[in-house]
Amino acid sequence: MLKKALIVIITAVVFKSFLEYIFGDSSNQSKKTDEKKIFKSNDLSNTGEKLFLAILGNVYDVTTGGKHYKKGGSYDFFVGRDASRAYVTGDFKNDLNDQVEDLAENQIRDIFNWKSFYDKTYPHLGVLEGKFYTSDGQKTDKLLHLEKINQKQINNEKKNSDFQKRFPICNSEWTQEKGITKLWCTTESGGVKRSWAGYPRLVYNPITKQDS
Repeated sequence: MLKKALIVIITAVVFKSFLEYIFGDSSNQSKKTDEKKIFKSNDLSNTGEKLFLAILGNVYDVTTGGKHYKKGGSYDFFVGRDASRAYVTGDFKNDLNDQVEDLAENQIRDIFNWKSFYDKTYPHLGVLEGKFYTSDGQKTDKLLHLEKINQKQINNEKKNSDFQKRFPICNSEWTQEKGITKLWCTTESGGVKRSWAGYPRLVYNPITKQDS
């Protein structure tokens, strides 16, 4: 029995070694997956036929979206650089850069929304050394500050959503000549289904700091 047990153990060890030889050590593979590749700014343009871009210092391979990003495409100006600012200003001539410190907080939130789009749509390759990541791939204080702003905006969006459910807006009729000509409420106005209709009124929203 002992001899058979030893044979089984030896066989299992040999088989495991064979699998690691063929497919690689899975523990090492997971470590490699967690490691960030650090890009220099000129790495984004020296990619051969590949199309790379960065947003908030995160690098993506957008080659599969070539019809948009290749030369002559509608978004070709984003390729080869971090143009975080232009995503929210819409100035594709002067704002193709990563200068975002002076933007409004809601614009910072919009940039993170764009980053989420790339996270879901294109392969994330690593990070870009510079304003948002250090040479060893750590987040800079500037990026951490932006992430705090983004989280604050997320919290405000939730609070505002809860406020709108509690005080749903009414319907309005508007013309260019006269502006708002009619206001009325229903049991579904504001996209909130309820048993009561309510009536038009001004309500101060403490989240947006505006009357609605």
